[in-house]
Amino acid sequence: MTGCVSRGFLLVAALCLAACKSTPPPPPPAPPPVKKPTGLYEWTGDGKDISSIRINVDEQKAYLFHGEEQVGWTYVATGITSFPTPTGQFKVLEKIQDKVSNLYGKGYDAEGKLVNSDFKIGRDLLPPGGKFEPAKMTYFMRLTGDGVGMHIGPIPRPGRRASHGCIRLPSKFAGTLFKHTAIGTPVTITGSGPDYKTYLKQSEKKAKENAEKFAAAKKKAEEAAAAAAAAVALPPGDPNGPPPSATSTPATPSASVPAGGPTAPGSPPEVIKPAVVPGAPASPVPSGN
Repeated sequence: MTGCVSRGFLLVAALCLAACKSTPPPPPPAPPPVKKPTGLYEWTGDGKDISSIRINVDEQKAYLFHGEEQVGWTYVATGITSFPTPTGQFKVLEKIQDKVSNLYGKGYDAEGKLVNSDFKIGRDLLPPGGKFEPAKMTYFMRLTGDGVGMHIGPIPRPGRRASHGCIRLPSKFAGTLFKHTAIGTPVTITGSGPDYKTYLKQSEKKAKENAEKFAAAKKKAEEAAAAAAAAVALPPGDPNGPPPSATSTPATPSASVPAGGPTAPGSPPEVIKPAVVPGAPASPVPSGN
């Protein structure tokens, strides 16, 4: 009897333990994968003007707003470290649809061959007979008096800086941004970069250095050209040189000296006889008096 009670007790205890044991909760669902933005820009602002633009140079993105509503974003390419884009508060000061740069472009030699794809006036020299082709800055929207602005341009590596200080826009979206942005629109630029006052000081220093380098390069080129000209120059009288000028006249003998040369003292003057033409009557010989 005791054994039956013990077995019954153990069975009840096992059933209690089984009932008290909770089933583990299922694992939480995996978070959905983060969707990376596709393309270089997104625009949902048809029919709406852009009232403000916020550019982050660390992200290399511009965010476009109509009031508090974001109506689009776009990748940009701002200035590299040595040519930074200034940060701070700006406004669109001017809009020029077909602007070209008056500083940057491409340099070609006299035969039309590209010799410098990053040519800058006042810093680089063109070869003799060369040509400067300014870079296109289509859909230009000026932000500063010294030329920083937004315009169409290549974005070779989205998310990376690439310009000389301006803010490049994708070619297929720059026109839309230009159309929906008015003069006076505020533009805020944030991220790692100098403020505008520091930027101006850096630009002034760089311009002075470029001017000194340009002057030195120009002097060196002039000296090289002079040396090359001297190396091929011939001394006066060299038979390989150019012929005498056609305007030069041979020296004439002095009027005091007869054409036939000087005569001895007391000798009669030389008589010059005319030429005899065959078949013509002989001319009388002058007496010499």
